[in-house]
Amino acid sequence: MDMLQAIRAFAQVASVGSFTTAAQELGVVTSAVSRSIADLETHLNIRLLHRTTRRVALTEAGERYLSHCQVILNQLAQAEAEAFGTNAEPSGILKIGVTPSFDRYHLSALISGYLERFPQVSVSVTLVQQVEEAKLIHQDAVLLCSSEPPERGMNSECLGAMSSILCASPVYLARYGVPKTLYDLKQHRCIDLAGDESSGQWQFEGPFGHEACSVDHTVLQSDLCDVLKDSILAGLGIGPLPLRVGMQELRAGSVVRMLPEYRMKARNVHVIYSSPLPLDKKVRTWVEFLHEALPQRLASDEAAFAPLAGALAGNGISANDIQN
Repeated sequence: MDMLQAIRAFAQVASVGSFTTAAQELGVVTSAVSRSIADLETHLNIRLLHRTTRRVALTEAGERYLSHCQVILNQLAQAEAEAFGTNAEPSGILKIGVTPSFDRYHLSALISGYLERFPQVSVSVTLVQQVEEAKLIHQDAVLLCSSEPPERGMNSECLGAMSSILCASPVYLARYGVPKTLYDLKQHRCIDLAGDESSGQWQFEGPFGHEACSVDHTVLQSDLCDVLKDSILAGLGIGPLPLRVGMQELRAGSVVRMLPEYRMKARNVHVIYSSPLPLDKKVRTWVEFLHEALPQRLASDEAAFAPLAGALAGNGISANDIQN
C-alpha cells in the first residue's frame, strides 16, 4: 500500500463527500480511491467512513484520524514549497563566475541591484578563465561574453550583446598615423582579446554591410580587459574597448575612435548555470534579475554613445590633426 497516496485519497473523500468527485480531482479512477481507503482501513483496523448509496460520512475515528492527516499533508506541502523556493526568500551565498571578456563595469551595479532586492543573499565573485575547465562545480552561474555561443550541452541563456569601440591613443597615432580603411589595419600594431573566436579576425558592420579584417601584426593579446585598456592608453597599439569604457576614455580625450564609419561586431552575453531550471531560488532569481537589468544597461550605453559618436564625427579628427 502507498501510505501517502491512501492518506491523500482519504482526505479528499472526506473533503468532498464523494468517491467519484474525489477521484476526478485526484486524476485517478474511482476504484483506485475506493481500494486505497479500504487498504488504509485494513491497515489501521478501524472504519474511517460510513458509506451509503447517497452519501459518505466520517466515523468518529475517521474524524480524529483526518485531523492528523491534515497536519501531515500541510507539513508536506510546506516542505515541498520550501524545496521549490515558492514561499522562501532566496538566501545563502550566490557564487558567480565571470570570464575575463565580460565588461566588469556593469558587474558591481548588477550585484548591488540584486542584493538590494534580495538582502538575505551574499555574493562571491570569481574570475573564470575557461568555462569548460570550471565545469560549473564551484560556481552557481557564470557570465560569459563571446562571439560564439557556449558549448553544446551547457545550460545557458542569452542576455544581450556587448559592443566594443576600436580605439588608439593620440600618442600611438602621432607615431604611426591614423588608419583610413580596414585594409590599413594590417599595417598597424594591434591589441587583441585572447581566447575569443574573433581573435585575429576582427568583424565589422559598415557602409557595405558585414566585413572582416585579418589582424596581421598583433603586439599583445590578453583576456584581461584592464590590460587591454592600459596597453591602448599607453600607445602600444590599436584595439577594442568595451563600449562603456571606451566612452569614458573618448570623453577624457585619452583615446581616439578608429574608422568611425564602422562598428565592431557585438559579442553576446550568456549566463551559464549548473543545472536546468528550476534552480535553487537564489540562482533562479539572479538569472531573472539579469534578464531584467542587463539589457537595460546595455541599451543605455548604446543610447549614450549615439550623440557622442555624432559629436566626434563632427570634430573631423584626421591624421594631420593628430600628427600636428
